[in-house]
Amino acid sequence: MKKLIAAAVASSMTAFAMADISITGDAKYEYDHTETAAGVKSNTGNTEMHINFAGKSGDTGVVAKFELDTSGDNGAGMDLEDMYMTTKVGDISVKAGNWATGTGGLLGELENGGRAQNKIDLRTTIGGATIYAGNSDKEASEADNNSTSASTINAADGDTLLNGNMYAGVVMNVAGNTVEFKKNSNTRDSFGIKGSLQGINYRYEAMDDSSSTPGDADYIELSTTLNGITLGYAAIDTDVNGLVDEDDSGVFAVSFSDANKVATDATEQKQVLVSTAIDGTTVTLKSGEITKGLSSTQNMDYMQIQAKRKLASGATAVVTYTDRDELNGSVIGSNENLEIELNVAF
Repeated sequence: MKKLIAAAVASSMTAFAMADISITGDAKYEYDHTETAAGVKSNTGNTEMHINFAGKSGDTGVVAKFELDTSGDNGAGMDLEDMYMTTKVGDISVKAGNWATGTGGLLGELENGGRAQNKIDLRTTIGGATIYAGNSDKEASEADNNSTSASTINAADGDTLLNGNMYAGVVMNVAGNTVEFKKNSNTRDSFGIKGSLQGINYRYEAMDDSSSTPGDADYIELSTTLNGITLGYAAIDTDVNGLVDEDDSGVFAVSFSDANKVATDATEQKQVLVSTAIDGTTVTLKSGEITKGLSSTQNMDYMQIQAKRKLASGATAVVTYTDRDELNGSVIGSNENLEIELNVAF
């Protein structure tokens, strides 16, 4: 009997290994203390974990990413965030499903790259240039694939409107720079370039929208490192605030389109950064201003200092203090936030 049990266990372990399945993830605990301009204080805690399952068979892979959160976007509990598959059809790489795009991609600091159902992205390389096309998920007000009338929509059918939501673009290397042109939708075009010149890293992106609220938006980022000190500058300039909808910035201490903090009159943001390592702790200072960030006539100033250190236990400790302007009635006051985080990746 013992031999039979051992053989069964060994067989199951072999099958699991041959399936080419991996499990990764990350977890964090956050303590958050805030004092508003009106003197209201709050203390909150949150525990969040991501579990990522990835399977692979030949050139085809599947990914499912689960979030477990005590106070997540969909309330406490488990939320299925990413769910997609990747494969190859001849020379074309295919990605299909539900996923989010990061702030490091084209228009990442301008356009919200949120998750959406039934997206598809097709890519191939021709003459050293990457050509791509795809579509994002339809909005609730849009018609399904077989109708031009929004009134025919079944909100739960999962159909994806191709006309209007399709995008196409090209990425190429030009004199050592990464250059990208993209038709984001039937009303929006964009351009981006990034690279490095004599030790200065740069990234510039421009967006043009011809919809009912037309206008342009630009993003620029510069950085360099001198004697172990990183210096950076980043800015957003837009004709119409509504063109920028990224509310979870990877660069700015205060997101330009965070409706809970920044007024909808905001049109411009500028920020400087200084970062260095001190005895194994990375210390980063960010200071910036958002034009009309408080109202149509009042700008918002902010400052953030962060200390990040890898612990012997394998976890990383992050302490972040942010001080920004906030209106208390018609008087400008200070909103102060202290966040202490312990996180680990596995």
